Amino acid sequence: DAQNTSPQQPSFEVVHVTNTNNNWKNLEVSAHFNGGQAYEYFRQTFNRNSINGAGGNIISIINVTDENDNNMDNAFWGGAAMFYGNGDVSFQALAKGLDVAGHEMSHGVIQNTANLEYIGQSGALNESFADVFGSMIDRDDWQLGEDVVKPAAFPSGALRDLSNPNNGGNSLGDPGWQPKHMNEYQDLPNTPQGDNGGVH
Repeated sequence: DAQNTSPQQPSFEVVHVTNTNNNWKNLEVSAHFNGGQAYEYFRQTFNRNSINGAGGNIISIINVTDENDNNMDNAFWGGAAMFYGNGDVSFQALAKGLDVAGHEMSHGVIQNTANLEYIGQSGALNESFADVFGSMIDRDDWQLGEDVVKPAAFPSGALRDLSNPNNGGNSLGDPGWQPKHMNEYQDLPNTPQGDNGGVH
């Protein structure tokens, strides 16, 4: 539990969640359960023992804030752990999404295997593989984030949709829109504003 602190701030402090009376909080259970489901998918499907393939620890960190210590509308793989924000404008608490956990853990698997550079088309492959694995771990549908998005921010009801990459939008800038064909390819700058060359 990051206790509503940011890994970009010196005040960042993570505490190990323990409980002596079995009185767990929802986010604690969701992060642990969803991480376990993702682990089991890789173990049962690919005989892969954890993120690093050698039984390494799986760490989920909840109650993470953004770099300014504000509510974080994101979840991410941080190189050694999965970090979950509690949402703000566009999302509810991201730890409750099984496909979110599957997506973030898959980034760890990708880092420990192909280690695709996170820019341009290699970064887009990284994101795409993580989306596919996230959807295979949460097999309800081909959507991602449908359990955590706020409909006001994503009118389609999903962050992304592998069965319909345009996701109810018409072009770049529409919520959740992605190209579904190379004729919609976007050559974006390798900047934070350009999504590292359009990795998403």
